[in-house]
Amino acid sequence: MAGLRVVWVGKSQQRFVEEGIAYYRERIGPYLPLELVEVRAAAHSGRDAAQALRREGEAILKRIGPDEPLVLLDERGRQLDTAGFADWLGARQAVAGRAITFVIGGAYGVDEAVRGRAADVIALSRLTLPHQLVRVVLLEQLYRVLSLRAGHGYHHE
Repeated sequence: MAGLRVVWVGKSQQRFVEEGIAYYRERIGPYLPLELVEVRAAAHSGRDAAQALRREGEAILKRIGPDEPLVLLDERGRQLDTAGFADWLGARQAVAGRAITFVIGGAYGVDEAVRGRAADVIALSRLTLPHQLVRVVLLEQLYRVLSLRAGHGYHHE
């Protein structure tokens, strides 16, 4: 079965974020292979924000194959409830036959080239969440839907 990839910009800086990533990575492992890919954040201070986003976007796209399904996480994307996310993921896995890649931009989002390459744009919330925290929230939701699809009791409706 195809796995999951998550590509994000910048290092995880807070200890609680690193702990959350490690916790959910371990929990996801029995369901699917999970690859976490970090691309270097471009320096934004003293630089044109668009130029920095372009550099980050180029780094993201270099890590993604030309036919690899890319899902961008963005607050302006389509919102799904847990059951809808589980159905969505199941349908993508059945069609893709290869890793599904989720992209989490940096503090300033992502370049339009990354947005244009996305097969789907999903919002975890309409709230603006710190990009560091989105890492943990995404991994928790992936664990939740994988356990739901497997019939395990983590998710309670």
